[in-house]
Amino acid sequence: MLALAGSTTFLCSRFMATPFSLSSLAALTFSIFVLFNIIWLVFLKPYYFSPLLKLPQEPRNLKHFIKPHNSNEILELMDTVPNNGFIRFLDMFNSEIVTITDPKLVAEFLGTKADHFTKRPKLKKILESILGNGLVVAEGKDHKYQRKHLLPVFNFKVIKNLYPLFWGKATEMTTLIKQEIQSSSPEKNSSAIIDIDDWAGRVSLDIISKAGFGSDFHALSHPETDLNTSYRAAFLPNANSRLAFILSLLTHPTLINSLPTANARTLREAVGAVTNWIRNFIAERQSDMPKEKDTKAVHQDIISAAMENGAFSVENLVDQSKTLLGAGHETSATAVTWGIYLLSQPRYSHIQQRLRSEIRENLPSPTSGVEVTESILDKLPYLEAVSKEILRVYAPVPVLGRIAQSPVEIGGTVFPKGTVIQIHMWAINKSKKLWGEDAREFNPERWLTDKVNGGAKDSLAFLSFGYGSRSCIGRGFALAENKALLAQLIGSFDIKPPHGETEDLNISWGITARMVGGLPLKTTIVEGW
Repeated sequence: MLALAGSTTFLCSRFMATPFSLSSLAALTFSIFVLFNIIWLVFLKPYYFSPLLKLPQEPRNLKHFIKPHNSNEILELMDTVPNNGFIRFLDMFNSEIVTITDPKLVAEFLGTKADHFTKRPKLKKILESILGNGLVVAEGKDHKYQRKHLLPVFNFKVIKNLYPLFWGKATEMTTLIKQEIQSSSPEKNSSAIIDIDDWAGRVSLDIISKAGFGSDFHALSHPETDLNTSYRAAFLPNANSRLAFILSLLTHPTLINSLPTANARTLREAVGAVTNWIRNFIAERQSDMPKEKDTKAVHQDIISAAMENGAFSVENLVDQSKTLLGAGHETSATAVTWGIYLLSQPRYSHIQQRLRSEIRENLPSPTSGVEVTESILDKLPYLEAVSKEILRVYAPVPVLGRIAQSPVEIGGTVFPKGTVIQIHMWAINKSKKLWGEDAREFNPERWLTDKVNGGAKDSLAFLSFGYGSRSCIGRGFALAENKALLAQLIGSFDIKPPHGETEDLNISWGITARMVGGLPLKTTIVEGW
């Protein structure tokens, strides 16, 4: 390519009347080199010279030249494009991406061949600027080390002790929602429009702060404290941060983050404020920690348990703390929001009613003061089925993308170094080929007849928690929290859309899939529990 640019420059200099200076020739050569690279990468290679042209692929569609595919569009491809486990498509600026559709190939990609892939460098840089080099961001040996030493912190014994916390925070949330309803309409069985997305975010933040650090952020009762405001600015996406995210992928993350704009400055200050709080927390915990290690201690918070095992430096503990806050809160809140959205739809009102009946028949009233443990909450089969089905239909993290660091063979196909491969969990979870004709329907019954696979043809057809060494380490935590919050919300309220069935959803596709504009629903207190 450089030789071609040089040859073109030479010919231009020979045949143009005005002689070129050496600096002008250099500038012209560079400009032509850049132009040829753009033509090659954007127009020639993806259409005529890619080694992956023989893969099944999406019909040519120029709308994605300036707009990336979302997981709903990938779901349509999976159900309409005949394929052998791979589908090739062209994304923004004709960048080539391969998505895997076969669970067996997913197992190979995320299992035996996982070490051949990493995050895309720009995405890693963006995540690292906010989360640090914690478990979500780390790669290779560093990731294996971190995961090995964090797994004991998330074992069943630890999670079991957190069930009363989940239930207690759910009780606080429903109590405050009732107060909001009653203040707006004091009649019995009164109702009001409540933004469930806002409450889900606040309660999830309180839970992760208490479970992770033993320190309550009080986002439910005092959402506008400096710490809560900083957290939202640092970790929760808005229109400006989504734009910055796209620009970072197209240019360079450091450039975007260092711009002297109000949004960039707010983000830097917010991340700094949260980081300082974490550093102070770790310093306090270290000063309180006994010099002799207590192997029988059962810690009440996750980060203290991670500190106790002595495997992490202070800097890495800071990174793990930011990861716990960012990843643990956002995904949990998103799952609750999607769950209430589904249960609120009129076509699923029978599911909401059946779930409320099971909850009220088997769980103590939130006002009773009775502590709810795993031995109680985990014994409700319909609640379990509903929770799993919510996570199947709306996977909070819709897609996982990796880039090949060397040539690698998967399922008999060789992918060159630099190939970007994606797993769209959102799409695989709803593939008709894997789940049958009702794949896109919200149907908890499937988990009652098949508690393990939900009736799917493969255990990896349910990918909401990932697979292999990159699977979600907090799966047990997330399921328990989700069940506690759903139980209290559905047990306490009848929830409906304010204007009938919700048809068109405006989804923000980022690290998580979130509703734009929150989730305002008509929420009515149901007496008698």
